[in-house]
Amino acid sequence: MHRPAISTAILSLLAACGSEPGVYDIPLPEALGRLEQADTDGFRAARQCGILIHLSASGPRDNAITWRVTSSGSEVLRFTVRLTAEGDGTRAAIEVPEDPKGGEMYDGRKTYPRPAVNQPLRPAIQELVDAAMERRPYDVMRLPEPRNTDRVCGIQRAGLESGSFRFGVDDKPGMDSRQSARMREAEEAEPDRGAADASYGPPVDGAAGSWGECGP
Repeated sequence: MHRPAISTAILSLLAACGSEPGVYDIPLPEALGRLEQADTDGFRAARQCGILIHLSASGPRDNAITWRVTSSGSEVLRFTVRLTAEGDGTRAAIEVPEDPKGGEMYDGRKTYPRPAVNQPLRPAIQELVDAAMERRPYDVMRLPEPRNTDRVCGIQRAGLESGSFRFGVDDKPGMDSRQSARMREAEEAEPDRGAADASYGPPVDGAAGSWGECGP
C-alpha cells in the first residue's frame, strides 16, 4: 500500500544526487554555484583534530575549487573538487595530494604527529560536495564507518572538547600547547642566564675570601 510513496522518495533522492556517487542531475553552472557555497564551517567543526584550522577557497578556476587548510599560518593540507559536464548533469572529482610515504594524504592509513583532520579524508570531502549539491548543512553522520581511523586525532579532539588541553601544529613532540610554551620560555631564558653569569668575568683567586676583609 505504501510502495508508491517509497518509490517517489527514491526517485526524488536520485534526482538530487544523480544515479551514482559524485554525479548530480544539476547543470554545470548551477553545480559550480552550489559548490562555492559549500558548508566548510560544518566540515571544519566535524572533522578538525584539535588544532585550530582554517579553510580558504581559491577559484573557481577551470570549473574547480581548491581549499587550503592552514594552522598557525602554515598550510597543512589542500584538496580540490573539479566539476565536469556529464550529459545534462555534472560529475564531481575529488583530488587529494599524494603523501610522500605513498598513497594520498589522510587516506586512513597515515600517522601524523599533529593531524589536521580526521581520517579518511576522501569520504568527508564527498559529503561536503553532496551537502553543497543538496543545499543542506554538512552532516558527519552520513559518512560511512569508520569515520575516524586516527588515534592521535581522537586524543586531540577529546582534549579540545573537554577544555583540559589543546594542541597546535608547532607543539614540541609529546607535549601539548601549554607544555610547549613553557618549554620555549625556559629555552629562551637559558641563554640570558648564561650571558649574565659571563658578564662578571672569570673568577679571581682569593676574591671570595677578600669580601669579608676591611683591608690588607
